[in-house]
Amino acid sequence: MNNSVLLGILKPYYFFLSKNSAFYRKFYKLLGFYPRNINLYRQAFLHNSKSKKVVGIKTKTNNERLEYLGDAVLDLIIAELLYKKFPFQGEGFLTDMRSKSASRNMLSKIATSMGIDDFIEIDKSIEKNHSAVRSIAGNALEALIGAIYVDKGYHFTKRYVKRKIVKPFLDFDELKDITVNFKSLLNQYAQKNKKHLEFKILNDNGEKRIRTYIIGVMIDGVEIARGRGKSKKVAEQIASEKSCELLKLSKNYKS
Repeated sequence: MNNSVLLGILKPYYFFLSKNSAFYRKFYKLLGFYPRNINLYRQAFLHNSKSKKVVGIKTKTNNERLEYLGDAVLDLIIAELLYKKFPFQGEGFLTDMRSKSASRNMLSKIATSMGIDDFIEIDKSIEKNHSAVRSIAGNALEALIGAIYVDKGYHFTKRYVKRKIVKPFLDFDELKDITVNFKSLLNQYAQKNKKHLEFKILNDNGEKRIRTYIIGVMIDGVEIARGRGKSKKVAEQIASEKSCELLKLSKNYKS
């Protein structure tokens, strides 16, 4: 008996006859499809404060690995959609748009609107902290995307993201008008972590007129990223944006 036939037999049991039928019906409403491996999706909503032991595995399990995977998959899907929607825009614009589309604040808003917080298993000591729960919901959304990817593959996951996330919650044309100050984010990071931040001109050869500036972002003397632009300001912004991407700071900006 192949998997598709077995799944067809088990669907009615899971969603209508099992002791958890109410949960499964609610879960189906969130997903819009029948999952192959229901335990994988349960793990996607398991916060590390409620980590569980699994037989045969030394470490406790939670949703952090799926969140890591879902973060990468979502970035790829958003990048592909933006690449196709804006065929004449450059790398800097596309990176900026991806950062705004998948920021921590944006994902938390989307997850809450989708009702994902209703499924999260979390320690009672955290439940009353609404700000923490909201952030955890955004992480769980990424873990859910990771679970869908493992269960159904990339193309199915892309269709899910387009239908359930992009279409109802992300207006790319509206996001274009939102400006993110990546240099400010870097400064905040440096101050918070007591790092020395420097923007260094890398192609200053002594000429008074430099047609294109190359600016390097140096943190504690180490080059993190570089940007190229017709002015110092533009080059600094591009270098700052690349640095924020590498340091995962662009996920935390307030949209």
